[in-house]
This record gives sequence, structure tokens and C-alpha cells, in this order.
Amino acid sequence: MLGNATLDVIQRVARLPLPGETVLAQGLTRCAGGKGLNQAVAASRTGAATRLAAPAGRDADAAFVAAALRGETGLDAHWLLCDAPTDMSAIWVATGGENVIVSSAECARSVSTDQAQDLCDTLTAGDVLLMQGNLSFTATRSAALAAQARGATRILNTAPIAWDMRPILGLFDIVIANEGEAELLARGSPSPAAAFRDSGVPIAIITRGARGALIIRDGGETMVDAPEVAAIDSSGAGDVFAGTLAGLLANGAMLSTAVRLAVNAASLSVTRPNTTPSFPSRAEITALMEAIS
Repeated sequence: MLGNATLDVIQRVARLPLPGETVLAQGLTRCAGGKGLNQAVAASRTGAATRLAAPAGRDADAAFVAAALRGETGLDAHWLLCDAPTDMSAIWVATGGENVIVSSAECARSVSTDQAQDLCDTLTAGDVLLMQGNLSFTATRSAALAAQARGATRILNTAPIAWDMRPILGLFDIVIANEGEAELLARGSPSPAAAFRDSGVPIAIITRGARGALIIRDGGETMVDAPEVAAIDSSGAGDVFAGTLAGLLANGAMLSTAVRLAVNAASLSVTRPNTTPSFPSRAEITALMEAIS
């Protein structure tokens, strides 16, 4: 796992504010987060041996984030120290689970192409590299090329789209995008499926929130439905999906089974508040695996 780590500052509100409006929060929580860290936690809870390489500052926030991972079985964190402040995500969550997120990325963007290549040069066939959009284009491309040369499976979660990802989509075996991201990547194409196919992506997965996920491969589409749940906070659900999927594939699961379980894990997470504290535990993932086997 090569990605970012953040301090998440989460405020719960009755509703999201209108432009120019101030609303009072009903509570505030601080926890470890960031897409790279979140997805590494989710992957490790499938039982897959997981290594997270993530940039962090030399500050108290970095110590807080590192301490939050010390109890995660099977997760080895490797911190790329930089002089920027540890990245932070400000998250507002409204009643009903809708959220908006603003994240800083100065620390994430400090990862160099040489660092990315060196980290991925240790991969071997059978390993899975999972990345997101927080690092720079050049670092992401360098990591994907190094992992490809080593025979590792490469997965890209397109969130957040901060630069044009289309030139490098074909370097990944699996691309995971939500519906909004898929539409952005399909600019100029008749459909997201056509865009992924034309970019050389073997497998694309479009996550659809409460409606599950759509698998696009071999010229066909397969819908995986989500269970009906009472959502209270959707923060981090996409990360649960991506991390769980990567962990299961690393453990040898079939794609269809991995997607179904990842959908169920993400659905469970939205019934609880906050980001990493809401993620299914290893015991809960095991129970989900037994339930769908």
C-alpha cells in the first residue's frame, strides 16, 4: 500500500451548511485517516499481510496517527518523513450520513518518483499494490511501472481525482471509481465502460453507494447489490471497499467473491460513525466471509 495518511477531524452537523452559512457542530472527533491509511487498515483486517508506506510530518499529528495503527494485527507502517505538516482532513457529516471532505495534500505530494520506485522494487509476483489519487502523477506512474515490472497486481482507486488519471489507467489491472469519478474519466467517451476499455483497463469496478458495485470486464457488466442498511455516516466507506477487495485478492479470493464481500463490509461501516473507528473488525470480516461462502 502506497498512499497518504491524515489526521481526520470530524464534525457532526444536523445538515451541511449553505454557502456562506455557519452551523454549529453536534460533536467533534479526531482519528487517524487518509485513503492510504484507511485502505491499509481494511486490507489488514481481511488477514492479508499489509505494508503501508505513507508520508508524514515531524509533528504531534504524525505521532497521533502512528499510535492509532500500533494495535492493527498484520499491518506494518513505514513512514516517509517530510518537512511539511502532517496532512489533515476536515470532515462534516450530516444526519443521514451525507458528508463533505476537504483534505490537505502537501505531505502526500512530497513523495518523489525515486521513493515510489524504490518502495515498489521490493514487490514480487503475487503481491498487490493498491494506490489512490493523493500522490502526484509522477510518483503514481513510477510506482505502477515498478510494480508492473515485478509482476505485482496493481489496483488504483481513483479518489480523489486531482490530476488527469486517464494516461496511466492502463498501467493498472483493476481500477475502482465511484460514479462521479467514472463520469469524469469518461469525458469524450460514450460511457464509462467504453472509456475504461479504451484506456486498456482489464477490470473496472464502479462503486454505487447503497446500490452496490458494478464490475466491468471482458466486454460485460455484472451488478453486485448491497444489503439494505440504516446509514448514519458514509465517511470511509469507499476505502473499506477498496482495502477489503485488495486484501481478499491478495489472499487468493475470486474477484466476484471479493467484490461481494467488499460491498457488504462497506455497507456495515456506514451504520457506524467516523472513519477508521467504523471499519469492520477482523472478526466481523471473517463472519461476513462465512455468511456469503
